[in-house]
Amino acid sequence: MAARYDLRARSYARCWAPVLAPSAIALLGAVEPVVGAAPVARLLDAGTGSGTLALAATRRWPHVHVTGLDVSAGMLAVARAAAVAALGPAELARLSLVEGSVADPEAAGLAPASIDAAVSSFVLHLVPDRAAALGGLRSLLRPGGTLAFVVWAGEAKPWAAEEAFDMALARTLARAGVAAPAPTGGPRAGPIGSASAARAELRAAGFADVDAWEPTLHYPFGRAETRALFVEYDRAAELDALSPTVRAAVLAAFDAALARLPDDAFPWDAPLVAARAVRPPDD
Repeated sequence: MAARYDLRARSYARCWAPVLAPSAIALLGAVEPVVGAAPVARLLDAGTGSGTLALAATRRWPHVHVTGLDVSAGMLAVARAAAVAALGPAELARLSLVEGSVADPEAAGLAPASIDAAVSSFVLHLVPDRAAALGGLRSLLRPGGTLAFVVWAGEAKPWAAEEAFDMALARTLARAGVAAPAPTGGPRAGPIGSASAARAELRAAGFADVDAWEPTLHYPFGRAETRALFVEYDRAAELDALSPTVRAAVLAAFDAALARLPDDAFPWDAPLVAARAVRPPDD
């Protein structure tokens, strides 16, 4: 997983991070009661990626010390560059970017019961064991501290652009007599199917005052943005596994299919699950 995101860190920041940003930043409102009221607070962005949420928290609360944790050194390099470009010296002094796993945050040097609030956006479906990750995050929170996260709820409704890529790839490989590239990445916990499932997982991990809801991510992709997403990020590993000739044929077929789609085929909607929970004060 770390190697995958190391390789695609810049294209992630360019093609994918803007899609996720509004849903991620909305989590800050869920931890406002505990963070905004503290004279000094510590917030963890678990799986910070290119730093969208960590930077937003640093700007939002001038009294908060923010730690962004991520398993990918490449993503952290992108986050550091974004921080230098966007934040002033006083803000940079309150931001730490640390390499380590969400599944074992203490191994990255984060002390138990040292965090007032933790946020995590589009990460907890990627970990191999979500129960272990939730337990690790709970241990980092001080008693009474808050966790808020957002993940995919399942498959989005059929998207014509994705169907166009899949068809272009399958038909081109069939004509060339080439097998489809093997999937990459290790085991993953996967999406959380509903708000009720999120509540159950949080309670099983020892959280209290649990709430969850089901927002929808909407992004108004255009034609060029859609092509860049598939070619430079989302399906780039599959394309890179092909010979130059086959790759060029896949892209030609994809471009032809995109050109046939109407403009209203490109905006994208996907179901999410977001949740907020508290480490019990008497824990």
